[in-house]
Amino acid sequence: MAKTIVNDLIQIFKSGVTAVLPENIIKKCLNYSPITQNLKVCEENYDLKNKKVYVIGTGKAAQNMAIEVEKLIGSKITEGIISIPKGSLNKNLIETNISYYEGAKDNLPDKEAMITAKKIYHLITNLGKDGFLLVLISGGGSALLPLPIEPIKLSEKTTLIKQLAHSGADIKELNTVRKRISALKGGQLALKSKANKTVALILSDIVGDPLDLIASGPTTENTDNPEDALNIIKKYNLYDNLPQSIITVLDKNNQQHFPKEIVNNFIIGSNKLTTEAAANKAKALSYFPIQLSNIVTGNVKEIALEYANLTKVFCDFLSNKINAATLRDIIDNLSIPGLNSHFIDSLESIKEKDICLIFGGEITVEVKGTGLGGRNQQLALEYSYYLNDIKDELNNYNIYFLSAGTDGIDGPTDAAGGIGYLDLISDCKNEQLDVNSYLNNNDSYNFYKKFKNGSLHVITGHTNTNVMDIHLICIKRQ
Repeated sequence: MAKTIVNDLIQIFKSGVTAVLPENIIKKCLNYSPITQNLKVCEENYDLKNKKVYVIGTGKAAQNMAIEVEKLIGSKITEGIISIPKGSLNKNLIETNISYYEGAKDNLPDKEAMITAKKIYHLITNLGKDGFLLVLISGGGSALLPLPIEPIKLSEKTTLIKQLAHSGADIKELNTVRKRISALKGGQLALKSKANKTVALILSDIVGDPLDLIASGPTTENTDNPEDALNIIKKYNLYDNLPQSIITVLDKNNQQHFPKEIVNNFIIGSNKLTTEAAANKAKALSYFPIQLSNIVTGNVKEIALEYANLTKVFCDFLSNKINAATLRDIIDNLSIPGLNSHFIDSLESIKEKDICLIFGGEITVEVKGTGLGGRNQQLALEYSYYLNDIKDELNNYNIYFLSAGTDGIDGPTDAAGGIGYLDLISDCKNEQLDVNSYLNNNDSYNFYKKFKNGSLHVITGHTNTNVMDIHLICIKRQ
């Protein structure tokens, strides 16, 4: 039974990932007719007759997105530049009109990424009116487009962002400053492009799919007030030590009319797409799938506790200890972001079925230890820990939980995530493993590597996509 449920979870997760692989998404959203030279992007049509097509891309998925685009419209592509993470280049690529450049080692802006960003800048600013620019954007793209506005140096820009982060600035504040001093972010790529039309295909790796935050929004209008960045810098008492180059740029009001009429942004892949595919697979495996949220955020301990509480509530409902109205009230009062209770009216018919609760999002871990791990492995272990506290009330059920990243990487490890379950804590005692010590040391990777010979580690390798994480709770009657 246990092995079957674990296999089910892995299959459901992999189906979710497969749905958002770049090659599958591009095939789904792009259609090209060589005869009419019409390119259909989602529901929009573009006439490519007498047009020169240029392709630029940035992020973890950009390489595979570009490869698939080239299969579809390769004969029309005049030139392409793709900026991808260090170490991710496919060495078997044949030479074409699209060039690939690595940079941003460990997802940090560097000289190599800046050189590629300069190439992209030069390309887009020299396009003619017959130019059609296709932009491929995915997670990790911000670090791969680190070109600052002159005369700012890359080192000055990265130092300021680090200082803000260390001072407690949140992601929105960091992004506001980053966009204000960047030559390609915050809509600047679209503004600088001389193409007749710019079309961006975007793979979202951020909760809520905010266009201006994904890769820092190179093709999205920057609606921040020009003085916002300066006020943020002053808020954290960093203005007095600013380099003159940054002050010069901040003093300029460089707001321009954003050409919405010639720029189209399409979110072609998101966490919602991956959880929908996971739900379809769960159904095929005879579970009743329930998609509960795509915007799960928060501290790992808090989310693990809420997931454990939610599990108990569902088991109580399936055991007729509570009715649908009570279930709705409890769910509405749980603090899991995006949790919806609209599905409850249809639940009476599934009391005899196994269920699979499906979530997506990206949680955070407050790292206090020196161990090796990631948010997904930590969540699976924390969930098992909290589930153990209410174990006696759940004895009629087999409960398993998977948490894994769609990019195949969880923290600085080779694992995508881990699997927890109802009896994990008691089974650990048989192997003389102290779960508390692993949790407190943020050492979830080494726990899963040792426990049951690593059989509960989720290891897929790099998937070349990223739409955040998937969390699955499978509840089966014994």
